Amino acid sequence: MAAPTSSSAGVPFSAIERRLACYLRALWGRPATLRDAGRRARVSIVAGAICMPNIFPAGAGEGIALHRAAAAHAAAHLVHSMHRFPLAKLRPIQVAIVSLIEDARIERLAWQDLPGLRRLWLRFHVALPDAIPNATSLMARLARALIDPDYRDHDGWVAKGRELFEAHGARLHDPSMSREIGALLGNDLGQMRMQFDYGRYLVEPAYRDDNAFLWEFPENKSAPPPESEPAVLAGTVTLETAGAIGGDRADQSPDRARREISPPQAVPAMEVPEAPPHRYPEWDYVIGVHRPAWCTVRERRAESGDPRAIDEILTRHEEVAARVARLVRSAQVGHAARLRRQVEGNDLDLDAAITAMADLRAGRTPSSRVYQRPGRIRRDLAVLWLLDLSRSTNDVVPGAGETILALARAATAVVAEAIATADDSFALHGFDSSGREDVGYYRFKDFDEPYAEGARARLAAMTGQRSTRMGAALRHAGHLLSQRRTARKLIVLVTDGAPHDIDVHDRWYLALDAKRAVDEQRRAGIATFCVSLDPGADAYVTRIFGAGNYLVLDHLRRLPEKLALVYLRWAAA
Repeated sequence: MAAPTSSSAGVPFSAIERRLACYLRALWGRPATLRDAGRRARVSIVAGAICMPNIFPAGAGEGIALHRAAAAHAAAHLVHSMHRFPLAKLRPIQVAIVSLIEDARIERLAWQDLPGLRRLWLRFHVALPDAIPNATSLMARLARALIDPDYRDHDGWVAKGRELFEAHGARLHDPSMSREIGALLGNDLGQMRMQFDYGRYLVEPAYRDDNAFLWEFPENKSAPPPESEPAVLAGTVTLETAGAIGGDRADQSPDRARREISPPQAVPAMEVPEAPPHRYPEWDYVIGVHRPAWCTVRERRAESGDPRAIDEILTRHEEVAARVARLVRSAQVGHAARLRRQVEGNDLDLDAAITAMADLRAGRTPSSRVYQRPGRIRRDLAVLWLLDLSRSTNDVVPGAGETILALARAATAVVAEAIATADDSFALHGFDSSGREDVGYYRFKDFDEPYAEGARARLAAMTGQRSTRMGAALRHAGHLLSQRRTARKLIVLVTDGAPHDIDVHDRWYLALDAKRAVDEQRRAGIATFCVSLDPGADAYVTRIFGAGNYLVLDHLRRLPEKLALVYLRWAAA
């Protein structure tokens, strides 16, 4: 940021108050009430009056131009911010970003009528794309991206904010767009686990007001919140703000006002994992290295539902279930072979007979297993069915009248019922995610558990929520599968879309990490096959799983039979 010049820096508000009042009247055609806010660092709007710092902090910008920019911005709020936002359960970082989006909204409306205001405000946006990424710097970069069309920023969160704002361009006169976009971006930034010290946060650039004017604080201020709960934003719990909100309370002490109007912060309950968390690396294709222990997989207890729901599914899909069962029964169970060292059989096993005779002559008791007979060797295969349980699986399939999740549950139930009769080793697991620190993993049926009432109850209760961090889930599934003592191991992933998560905005980042996870599993002797329910999946599944290792379904009604065919293909291999 450019240092202020001696000729313009430190200009007191008292020296230019009349000029600013005339300036605002010329802009908006209406009188504006201006007041001296003393040593405050930011402008505030109190009871319709614009309270200006007497002198802005050193380094904030050019004095007279900064006063004009600040007064014009506050006046734009008085013209275009006609509604207050309820705090509700917004987190402090969401409050800050909703305010940022509202600042951009009213400025966009203002310069549509008065284009020169854009040039006035733009000079104070000096955030750079190579700034150290933290919550404050990212918000300053987003603020610049929303006013400067020539600004380029490589950060995905900033790009997402700009795209969302431009996509809502037709709703500029609707303040609710600010809350929608800000709450969404605030949730994303919170999931990125960036520190945000809202006790010291100051709105940037310096010409923007403290935004307390935008918010409705709780009606009941008689009970002060715990002392450990600080204010939502620095500068919003001031004596002036108390006067604006509480009317006759403006004469109270700052400490009293601060206690009465500080909105309590909603503290989410900590979710304690039921098993020790598992940490896995994640491949960052941009820098070409694994980020060690980057993702945390948390196994959670799968809820139980009514197992009769699975029976009803099998009844509704009776014809499909019978067809799948016939497919499984018709498959050759194991490989044809001569079973040697049998107690009885049609022929002698010469090797076993020679060993028995040697034992007899040596005075040892010979084995009675000296026969051979034709038979089949049981398949040495373990299959882990891994279900994507992201929120998008709640979408209704056009023409089917059911959600993707309901169809996936029905298909899984049909295939599991058929496989259980073959006495093969299989498991049913699912996953979702909410950022790299919280990849949820659910076990509906484990390998050594019979497919009985308990497994059916858990399958009946599975729900779709959150996101799809596929690579971490595949690594954990591979870790569990590697503990099976079988010659062949297979993960069948059933998903409805590309990998995505709330803290990643690069569309290829998680896809290439999933590809890396698949390659790692293959080198460890674990095959991965993907059944995608996304008709447009060809653009990414080939790259992730490789040719011949995926199936894209256009008609979800065929899912049960296709899953059975995938199983039989690998079982007969």
